Amino acid sequence: MRRTRHRSGGFTMVEIAIALVLLGLVLANVFMVLYGTTKSYGQKNAVFETESQVRRTLDRTALALIGANRSTVYTVLPAPFSTSEIHFETNTGVQGGALTWSQPQTIALELGERNKVVWSETAASENRRVVWSEYARQYLAGEVLNGVDDNGNGLIDEKGLSFDLDGNSIVIRLSLERENKDGKPITRTLEARVTCRN
Repeated sequence: MRRTRHRSGGFTMVEIAIALVLLGLVLANVFMVLYGTTKSYGQKNAVFETESQVRRTLDRTALALIGANRSTVYTVLPAPFSTSEIHFETNTGVQGGALTWSQPQTIALELGERNKVVWSETAASENRRVVWSEYARQYLAGEVLNGVDDNGNGLIDEKGLSFDLDGNSIVIRLSLERENKDGKPITRTLEARVTCRN
């Protein structure tokens, strides 16, 4: 008579070890996918923020200069030279049949720990100052201080914010640079041409 041995319920140590290894592999893959997605999203977000800020800063600068009186604009040089600040006055309306003008205004690149694009207005009673961006490059993208037009835009050694005169127009160039989470720089450069209305 043959005896049959019945296996008791439960898992052996080998089966448990194999199950744990498989579970670990599945969880590792899930975490790798989540990490890659989060990293990719963070990089795209940093690029979007840099592009948005360079566009917004350039638009503010252009809008301020559109209303400027051309005769009040100074410190702007013709190419191949440029300047990193501009002084001007804008039309504030008509009073008693005559045009009225704002207090002197300045848009400038301020170099420091963070290079800033700053708008300011000087009045007799108070000075107003607004930082439009804190991520300006010291020099425009592709440019280094060497007396040569490195980036092929017709200017020599232009700063991260530069103004140059082209006939009756002012050409504005701006480069911003931020770091992504990996510490790699994200650089965006834009250019606009403005003709003073007044």
